Amino acid sequence: MFIGLGKSKKKLVVALLLTAFFVSAVCISYNTSLNRVDAADADDATADTAATDTTTNITTTDTAGDSSSTDAAAESTANETAADSSASSTKVNSETLTDMRGVWVAYCDYANMGLYNKSESVFRKNADAMFKKFKNDKINTVFFHVVPCNDSIYPSKYLKWSKYMFSKKPSYDPLEILIETAHSYDISFHAWLNPYRKKMGVSYNPGKASSTNRIVKIVKELVNNYDLDGIHFDDYFYPDNKQFKKVSMKTRKKNINKMVAKVYKTIKSIDEDVLFGISPAGNASYAESIGCDLDAWMNEDGYVDYIVPQIYWSDNYKINGKKTTLFSNRLNQWIEMNESGKPMMIGLALYRAGKKDSHDKGWKKSNNIIVTQIKKEKAAGCQGFVLFSSTYMYSKSAKKEMKNYRKYYGIK
Repeated sequence: MFIGLGKSKKKLVVALLLTAFFVSAVCISYNTSLNRVDAADADDATADTAATDTTTNITTTDTAGDSSSTDAAAESTANETAADSSASSTKVNSETLTDMRGVWVAYCDYANMGLYNKSESVFRKNADAMFKKFKNDKINTVFFHVVPCNDSIYPSKYLKWSKYMFSKKPSYDPLEILIETAHSYDISFHAWLNPYRKKMGVSYNPGKASSTNRIVKIVKELVNNYDLDGIHFDDYFYPDNKQFKKVSMKTRKKNINKMVAKVYKTIKSIDEDVLFGISPAGNASYAESIGCDLDAWMNEDGYVDYIVPQIYWSDNYKINGKKTTLFSNRLNQWIEMNESGKPMMIGLALYRAGKKDSHDKGWKKSNNIIVTQIKKEKAAGCQGFVLFSSTYMYSKSAKKEMKNYRKYYGIK
């Protein structure tokens, strides 16, 4: 394959191939982990290993080593504030808690968004292109993975630079650029952390004070140094493996609650306007088994400002051979648990759109699931949705779903 190429071009091709291999492996690993045990019931776990997808190119190519230098539409328009590209900062928290249209940007999305291993000038261009597309798609809140795996995408006193964003230490601060760019498009920016992950498959011990203190220091560093709209944790608490097998659910909840309360108090002591929220697994019993005290988080003060259950199923799910409206069932369950009316947005599985699944056949049979689920969460009185993840907004597999989403919101 290298015949006819000069020496420098051969090196470039090899570098590009290695980068592609690395990013593909990361995405497959992460998407596989999404389906670890969060299933319909203990005996019917889904096995939805999502492959890396073909995405629309929205980026400028470069490397870090280069030189650096309808009704819904009307409702959405009424709720939005016009973007001010000259603004260095803007808070849109009020809309975040009433009509969230969010997306997660996970570490395995960095490359597809054109952010992996770039010089500052190209990083800025591609970040602008990303947020411009989000704005056009009516996204008003972004949850960006800033601490994915005991590492960071910003200069930290406590964490090493993330290999998922750079192959070596950059000469600029990516997080500062991302926040500034998001705010220029009037998009709320929440820093997403995996609090306990030490490395893939291994966690810090949630029962140790040192683990809690570590998380609090990182959160304090972020809130003190950046103009964030929020801090966000996902569904990884006690890992579902042998590491903490003997720890009871009661003890797990107690330990996690200590950490969550301390993080909440820390954030509010620095800036009361910065939100703190958690996105637990959509299977409530599973979420509780790994330490989520859902009743306390939703119905007591001092824990979270909002909650985003990941209800990652369609209404054409099979349990013991019978069709089950699993999304609607789970949505109703979460509504019933949320007695105090805590702001609740629903995490939606855009990554499953168009994919074949032996249990959850709906994703392959229909291309209007996301819009249907948005309508259902609105009708149920929820405060919006969050799509997982940014890559799939522009992927081949979810193209038809996103076409219907854009039609629903009157997007051209």
